[in-house]
Amino acid sequence: MKLTKGKIIIGSIAIVLFFIFLMLSAIVRYWVNKNSEELIGRKIEISELHFNYAKVSARVKGFSLYELDGNSNFVSFDELYVNINPWKLLSGEYSVSEIYLDGLNVSVIKNLEEFNFSDLIKEDNSQAVDSTNLKEDNELVKFEIRNIEIKNGHVNYLDQEKDNNIDLKNINIELPLIAWNNDKSEMGVNFSMGKTGNVSINADIDHSIKRYTINLGVTSLDISPFVVYLKDYMMVSKMEGLLDTKLNINGSMNDFMDVFVKGDAALQEFSIYDSEENPFVSAKAAKVVLDSLHIGSSHYKIGRVSMDSPVIYADLYSDDSNFEKIFEPYLKSDTLSVDTIAKEEQESSLFYQLDTIVLTKGVVKFTDHTLNRKFVYDLHDININMGTVNADVPKIPVAYSMNLNGGGKSSGSAVFSLKDTTRFNIRGKIERLDLMSFSPYTEFYIARPITQGELTYDCSLDMTSVSLKNMNKIKVSEFDFGNKTKDPNTIKAPVRLALYLLKDQNDQIRFDLPVSGNPKDPEFRVGKIIWKTFMNFLVKTASKPFGLLGNLVGSNPESIEKIPFHFLQDSLDAAQINTLETIADILKKKPDLKFSFSQETNIGEERILLAVRECANRFFQSTAMEEKIIPNLQLMEWANNSPEFRTYIFNQDKSSAELSIQDNCVAIIGEQEIGILFDKLYEKRNQFVSNHLINNLLVDVSAFEMKRTDLRNLSEEQRTPNFRVEVSLQ
Repeated sequence: MKLTKGKIIIGSIAIVLFFIFLMLSAIVRYWVNKNSEELIGRKIEISELHFNYAKVSARVKGFSLYELDGNSNFVSFDELYVNINPWKLLSGEYSVSEIYLDGLNVSVIKNLEEFNFSDLIKEDNSQAVDSTNLKEDNELVKFEIRNIEIKNGHVNYLDQEKDNNIDLKNINIELPLIAWNNDKSEMGVNFSMGKTGNVSINADIDHSIKRYTINLGVTSLDISPFVVYLKDYMMVSKMEGLLDTKLNINGSMNDFMDVFVKGDAALQEFSIYDSEENPFVSAKAAKVVLDSLHIGSSHYKIGRVSMDSPVIYADLYSDDSNFEKIFEPYLKSDTLSVDTIAKEEQESSLFYQLDTIVLTKGVVKFTDHTLNRKFVYDLHDININMGTVNADVPKIPVAYSMNLNGGGKSSGSAVFSLKDTTRFNIRGKIERLDLMSFSPYTEFYIARPITQGELTYDCSLDMTSVSLKNMNKIKVSEFDFGNKTKDPNTIKAPVRLALYLLKDQNDQIRFDLPVSGNPKDPEFRVGKIIWKTFMNFLVKTASKPFGLLGNLVGSNPESIEKIPFHFLQDSLDAAQINTLETIADILKKKPDLKFSFSQETNIGEERILLAVRECANRFFQSTAMEEKIIPNLQLMEWANNSPEFRTYIFNQDKSSAELSIQDNCVAIIGEQEIGILFDKLYEKRNQFVSNHLINNLLVDVSAFEMKRTDLRNLSEEQRTPNFRVEVSLQ
């Protein structure tokens, strides 16, 4: 075939176009890599770029958009695939059949003023557009995007202002269809957050009725990174816990306040620490069931609120409490704005309701630092059950129970109303409260510790807007004060003699404390009246008793009030056996009596001696020397004077030449092991006394009990090794 000049030109153009299309992807990739900084002010790198002209698609691999410094990545991904349907342009519709993005990695950084992408956002310098130049009826843009899929995404958010980092990993998003004319759209998103957290979001959008539904699921999300935002309201150092939640959110696309929320949220192993990293509050689990929350109409209905094993640390100081310190940022908020918000809420149609509030196995650890010595007290196994809470409910019932520090229980019920806050009713009781723990208070006020005593207390209170009737029935058994301390006592009165005079033949003190008045009276203070009466009682009962047990057994049993023993003693000697025999004889004469034995010791000194004895045992085991039996009373003298033992101690890893033998032994054995040794010794002593009474002296098991002593709050005179013996009626 003869080639004409025209055919040659057309063929040449075709060949050129073929090579241009063949090399277009390489040309574009080279041009972008070369000129990106001039175009957008940042460097872009593309490893691979491919155009498929048959499918009208593009594939990008190894994309990186760098930060302004040109060294670190701002946005990168492994692969991007886009497939376009060009034929639908003939009908005026923009159509994409597939978008696939794999390995997206985004690093977002916020400093004091802006984000690390602020330079990519153009400032709005445009002038106002003359509306007369626009068509009144804009044409509707027709579009369709199918099969949007994002896999293995990663977003890292760094808030430099708050020094906080949030990491979102394994982000996966699926969007089946987005179109201008489809009635419904669906979306699925899931990603990992932190080491254990997983988040899933499924959304359905109904364009025909302009509403959306979102199902949000969160499992094992570590909440510790969010503590920086809590610091705006609380003075805390750290927060721990795992969040689980399932929420169904239904809302309007036209009114963002028209939102319904339903579901539940739970925290596991939750804890908050104050600014000095002391524990403030914690819980094994906390869960809230949201029955129905509607933001627009201020309708909040909550089902069950439950807390499992919460622990609260309460510390009282002379100036304030740890609660006031922790909530100081919140308490300093603008009172004017608070009043305004409160007024607006009152004027709105606010509705709220909590169906049930349940608290189980709670603990309160209270410490009072305002006294001459620290007072430590714990409440255990706190259980609270509260009925429906609503502003219109006339009666809200509450039931509670708890175990008290060192023994004793408290339980009761109450009824109150938010509709009329002056109406309040309570019935409560305290059983077998060990009063010895309250020695720091009696030392502070009357310069005498409580050495023994149990309290039983019944309370009833009925209050209305115009009257209050409060009846307090108090019974104190085996109550006694110790010797005068060096504290500057507040109350100057000989109260120890009055204590004996108030006791009946059963060694008990009983009295009723009625309180009444008008709550509207500005001078009326229930607490002040009760406290004054109670202090009068302490004044009367602070005198030293004599012949305490004489009337019970017809003799003077004061010699058996205490059974002394030596530090580290783990058996009974002749004197102790003789005392137990005397007790058995008394029980034969008075079978209705019951004896209790409370072991007291200087826990600090005994723990040191246990550490020294354990080191001595290890010393003999590690040497070829013949093992010796060193009497407990001679242990410290031997430890300080034995050169072989001293050499052994100072050669241990945890020892220090600057510490004494005793301190080195404590360091070598460790506080945890010493605690185990002390608990074993404590129980062994109790077992020896109990076994001797039962097996050797044939005392009935119901005629005595071994009581656990609160060794932390012992007074100075009680910090000697002995069994304190108390007598009561069975």
